[in-house]
Amino acid sequence: MVQMMKLLAQTGFLAGVLPYIELYILPKDPTFSFLTSPSPLGLQRGASIGLTIHVVAGFWITLWGLMVGSKRSVYREKARKDGEKDVDQRYGLPNLYVEGCTKHSKAFNCVQRSHQQIFETLAQFITANLIATIYFPISASVSVLVWFVGRVTWAKGYAASEGDPSKRYDSPFAYGIWTGYLSSMLLAVATCVRVIMGW
Repeated sequence: MVQMMKLLAQTGFLAGVLPYIELYILPKDPTFSFLTSPSPLGLQRGASIGLTIHVVAGFWITLWGLMVGSKRSVYREKARKDGEKDVDQRYGLPNLYVEGCTKHSKAFNCVQRSHQQIFETLAQFITANLIATIYFPISASVSVLVWFVGRVTWAKGYAASEGDPSKRYDSPFAYGIWTGYLSSMLLAVATCVRVIMGW
């Protein structure tokens, strides 16, 4: 319950307080004039921060997938040394996950899940965050940064869990995947309302 309250408070800050600062305070401050000035594409230059983080996150997701592939061989060999049955069949491709409840199959499945879970919300997150960038580029950039830091720490915790999925939230930063996700969704809704209302 406490973690849920923290999540809601952080999301409220990213989707409520920060956009207010971005719209009404930063434009008056000459220190931030570069971030709020228009780019050749018509977006504020602050949008480039979030867009860059999206590109970096894309590279990281690809590299993380390669790491998962290498771990398949590592856990296959550990299973073979421990005398598990049907190792090549169970750990081989095209199996996404490894059947069984051995310590090595659980450990590999956590590594696999650390990568696979990314794709369950990735398209919705990217779409919402890019929509939010239209009117709230700085807030959207902070949201994608929080999401990315959370995503990396969550995935590393899951992959290192050795079969205990509860360890994916060992780092308090891991909850950033949900803070960044929810705030991007709310900012996207606010952007759509602004477009519809002509604000």
